[in-house]
Amino acid sequence: MDLTVEDLTGKVILGIDPAIASIGYAAIRDQEVLDYGVIKTTAGEAISVRLRQIHDDICELCGMLQPEAVAMEMPFFSRENTNANKVLRALGVIQLALGDCGLPNPIFLHQSQVKSAVAKYGAAKDEIQHSVAFLFDLPAPPRPDDAADALAIAYAAQLGMKANVK
Repeated sequence: MDLTVEDLTGKVILGIDPAIASIGYAAIRDQEVLDYGVIKTTAGEAISVRLRQIHDDICELCGMLQPEAVAMEMPFFSRENTNANKVLRALGVIQLALGDCGLPNPIFLHQSQVKSAVAKYGAAKDEIQHSVAFLFDLPAPPRPDDAADALAIAYAAQLGMKANVK
């Protein structure tokens, strides 16, 4: 079942910026920021250890924040990206963790949709940080930028944006 903008009004939306080293997350309800930050894994650790940590940390976040919907950005990779394999595995583990927590399928968003929701297509990281600080009336731009991206992802989903991804 696809969620509509009306379905998301008053609901806790968890935005996730998937990665392998620094996964941004943010929880919002309407214009209120409930929490944001990053899940960090240790470079050099076995990929299985890093993926287990991501799974466990996502489950812990879901238990604490009690999201009713989840939005994730679909990663975009150039041809020469050597990190794509790890990031795509992390994306799968994140979706598995969400399912283990009983959450519906995430709302997937393209990077262009996220950027255009808060700033403009092609916006730089610092522009996204300043834009979400303004939109949510935060005292300072959220840091690190992965957390700001997660806020933008949750906000874009709240506006009703979604990619044609199932």
